[in-house]
Amino acid sequence: MASDLITNFVGLFLKDRYEEIEDFRSQASDIQSEQLFNLLREAEDTEWGEKYDFKTIFSYQDFRERLPIQKMQDIKPYLEKIQTGNQNLLWPGIPKKIIHTFGKNLIPISEQSINETYYQGIYDSFSIYLHQNPESKLFGGYSVFVGDDVDELPFMRDLFCLLQENEPFVSSLLNLPKHIVDEKDQDLYNSLILKEIQGQKISSFKGSPECLLLLIKAAALETGISDFNKLWPEAEVLFHRSPAVTSKLFEGKKKIPQNISYQATYCSPEGLFGIQDDLNSPAYLLMLDLSIFYEFLPVNAANNQAVPLEDIDIDRDYQMVITNCSGLWRCCSEGPVIRFVSKAPYHFILI
Repeated sequence: MASDLITNFVGLFLKDRYEEIEDFRSQASDIQSEQLFNLLREAEDTEWGEKYDFKTIFSYQDFRERLPIQKMQDIKPYLEKIQTGNQNLLWPGIPKKIIHTFGKNLIPISEQSINETYYQGIYDSFSIYLHQNPESKLFGGYSVFVGDDVDELPFMRDLFCLLQENEPFVSSLLNLPKHIVDEKDQDLYNSLILKEIQGQKISSFKGSPECLLLLIKAAALETGISDFNKLWPEAEVLFHRSPAVTSKLFEGKKKIPQNISYQATYCSPEGLFGIQDDLNSPAYLLMLDLSIFYEFLPVNAANNQAVPLEDIDIDRDYQMVITNCSGLWRCCSEGPVIRFVSKAPYHFILI
């Protein structure tokens, strides 16, 4: 059992969730079918739901025959209407925010997605980590966001800010820094972080390996201490949420101090899709019940060749086709190509 009271208490709640994640191994098809029909039923009365008569879709075959596969840019006319005050177009109500994603496209992010996709996925990453590390003291100290490498993927800054602005109060209590700052100037950001975490017990970091290294260097200049263990002796893990390809992520992992664990999560404005469930493997576990329904389009194939999860092939490259609770309906991701490396459960890497 975890050796501090807060982690032990939180772990009791996350234990049941881990058992649900274990069901991904044997019930993947049923879980995904439930996701699809939950999404269809919730959006029946939207403009999109009425256009394609969601109320009479009773099978996956109905769904794929009735709804076309889209590019992200195809929803632009709907987003323009939303921005002028129209509601219930792609999803009930209006999005929490419209932000950029891959290819300079805009997509909606709903409040439901913030809670059911992103924050549930974040809690799932904790559940997986605690299962693998039963003696962890993860919630016995603060978690520090060190920043991320957003030069190549600037839209991730907007996503991180949106998530921080809408973070549940209880989970925000153990996060530092407490206020969102403009991290474009990493030196300034590190200076602000070091002031805020001075004298605090730090148990984890969030962000990229490169930004953690910059923080360590900044701390060494300020304190004269360069030994990570002496700077933050209780720190045990770096959580990295990014859409970077797998090879780049694990090159970065090699740079961080050896005594801190590293867990990667595939996360982008399109959704939170995968979590590294074995810290010794570069593969992600596909998250099946975060209000997302998946299809997969073989690279360079025609749209009518998209397949559901149960029909994917191992070691074949796919673009993900996403249906989610922000109002994306069969939208083809412009993010990294994914390649499955196992089934039961489904694991993938990013190419």
